Amino acid sequence: MSMRGMQRRKGEGDGSQIDLTPMLDVVFIMLIFFIVTSSFVKEPGVELFKPQATTTEACERGTIIFAVDGKGDIYYNKNKVPLERANRVTEAAKKEAPQANLVIQVDQDTPAYAVEELIDEVRPLLTAPPCISTDDEV
Repeated sequence: MSMRGMQRRKGEGDGSQIDLTPMLDVVFIMLIFFIVTSSFVKEPGVELFKPQATTTEACERGTIIFAVDGKGDIYYNKNKVPLERANRVTEAAKKEAPQANLVIQVDQDTPAYAVEELIDEVRPLLTAPPCISTDDEV
């Protein structure tokens, strides 16, 4: 076999390779789309045993989540927050998401006065009534 025949066979093989560049472009565009459109929920960082509710309504756009444990301690973003600082924390969260509503997660043993004090503290910043998070009725 001559050198010319070997070169021709080698050249024929080059045309059969698949170009993966367009596929990778599409994958990266999809990845960027999902990252940009996703919303991340900040967890309060304390384990609660929520009371059950017989009637429930969905809370729209509830992304500012406070938790009040059985001792009346307030948590936001996995940190214990004093009541006096709850207003500043809510104000900073409202700057990030102006349409966000306040959600308060409570424990079964949470004293009612602690929830009332928290709501009174952040009331000037609220654009809608706060939501109390409960478990669905089983």
